[in-house]
Amino acid sequence: MLYLQGTFLQLLALISCLSFSRARLLPTSKDLRDKYDFIVVGGGTGGNVVANRLSEDPSVSVLVIEAGGSNDVLESQVPFLWTRLIGSTHDWNYTSAPQTTLGGRSISLPRGRILGGSSSINGMLYSRGTSDDYDSIAELVGDPLWSWDRLQPYIKKNELWSPPSSNRPTEGEFDPSVHGRHGLVAISLPSILQPIDDRVLQTTRENSEFPFNLDVNSGHHLGIGWLQSTVTSAGKRASSATSYLSPGVINRSNLDVLLDAQVTRLLVSNATDDITFNTVEFVAGTGFPQSVKATREIVLSAGSIGTPNILLHSGIGDPTYLARVGIKSTHNLPSVGQNLTDHIIAVLPWFANSTETFETVGRNTSLQAILLEQWKANGTGLFSGSGIDHLGYVRLADNASIFNSVPDPAGSNTGHIEITITNGNIFAEPTPDNLILSEVMVTKTLARGSVTLNSSNPLDDPIIDPSYLAHEFDRFALREAVRSGQRFIASPAWEGYVLDRVGDFAMIDIQDDDQLDEYLRKTGSPGLHFVGTASMSPKGATWGVTDPDLKVKGLRGLRVVDASVIPLIPAAHTQVPVYIFAERAAAFIKEDWKLV
Repeated sequence: MLYLQGTFLQLLALISCLSFSRARLLPTSKDLRDKYDFIVVGGGTGGNVVANRLSEDPSVSVLVIEAGGSNDVLESQVPFLWTRLIGSTHDWNYTSAPQTTLGGRSISLPRGRILGGSSSINGMLYSRGTSDDYDSIAELVGDPLWSWDRLQPYIKKNELWSPPSSNRPTEGEFDPSVHGRHGLVAISLPSILQPIDDRVLQTTRENSEFPFNLDVNSGHHLGIGWLQSTVTSAGKRASSATSYLSPGVINRSNLDVLLDAQVTRLLVSNATDDITFNTVEFVAGTGFPQSVKATREIVLSAGSIGTPNILLHSGIGDPTYLARVGIKSTHNLPSVGQNLTDHIIAVLPWFANSTETFETVGRNTSLQAILLEQWKANGTGLFSGSGIDHLGYVRLADNASIFNSVPDPAGSNTGHIEITITNGNIFAEPTPDNLILSEVMVTKTLARGSVTLNSSNPLDDPIIDPSYLAHEFDRFALREAVRSGQRFIASPAWEGYVLDRVGDFAMIDIQDDDQLDEYLRKTGSPGLHFVGTASMSPKGATWGVTDPDLKVKGLRGLRVVDASVIPLIPAAHTQVPVYIFAERAAAFIKEDWKLV
């Protein structure tokens, strides 16, 4: 999902007066035990799943160490205010290395530095990907446990299907048979309908390129469907923090959560050939390194940027490379930090012949205050949603010229392109004009980048090089995505509502590859769905970082549970795949240690 600096600065006075009740958390590192059975590094999307499931067994002790602070933040609770978190103190505020294929630009790469990780600051889109995505991963790693069918119990274990906060009727907007009703993360359809919703649905009837799909989370997502979001029936964000570390969980006597503590490296317990990692080093309030021991496992869940950064600083990586940055090698694993994969997005704006777009709200501070009060009163209204009601997926033509040189990276029921339509630009400050916006995203990108080190100082940001548009398939598919987005808006349903293209988008001939490429170099944006930097691979493979059970190859006492282990990027917003992987991983750990 595209992230840009948020809007509604006028709400600061209202926001500063509000707070949310705090659950029990460790106030300082002085309250830590000497050791824990399991230490989870990162209280983000995956880490909190593992912490919840392991602490279900009262006989084991679990510690979560999170670099950020509490999710007791209004903007993280009100769905529509999510863009205000970007660039805030709750964001790692990473920046990419200069991208030569994007005209040398360095790109802002927001990541959640807050309990819940990026699930506490993202756009809340709930998209699983397709059966093809998971079956391809299972085939690649040689383990059917990662296939779509075998993961169904873990999808249902995660999901709590919920009515929208307005309780409006939703029949015909989803398929009940593919959803879970007893999980922990609330999933709902939009609570309030947008003025453009009827036009989107009319387009699915008029244009065969964009058929209606009853449920894009069925495993077969082609077409346009209603967006499902991680929003509760009370109209609040559902993150891994609110869902998996609810008050009843975080108050378990065997679970501790330490905030504002950045893990710097992991330490070995021995110098034998049987290398075991059992100690986590971190920096908290004093600024001096501290450490805590795990008697059974360390579960590294710091994300696709944080996890390889910690592994490399722990001496786990390519020994030759580590020596160049002054780090002693502890374990030869050259794939650490490699295979970084992300989606790439183009933003397409048009003028709208309407005064009922988000720009009108953004320009009206009195209306903003009314909408916030409505949300506070009953969780309804515009602020109860992310601002997106529909999304869809489209395939490139089977005879597309790119397939003469590049094998198709998507299965037959998987789109190469994602399309969303928003009733205005929710990602930037309001303009004097009213707009309609489409974001188009390449879902099966083939460019591969890396996460490497700036220095031997573990508190320095790593070098993040996603290599956007470095592969010819990504460039071809993004051009076709723009053209597909234009065809969507050119459907009769939008006649009289959508006016001219806006800004630089209006200045190009989108049928001209060279002009379109230049526009995309200047404006292409990250999907922020990073995967692959600690990829799992077949057991015994000479490449990859973890085995299919997510144990780090050749080591004892260390597993990775986050997006970094996903070897092939799903055609999805990766929040949900991480939840699914983490539920599967927690079951692995419980099985290995015979936990209840």
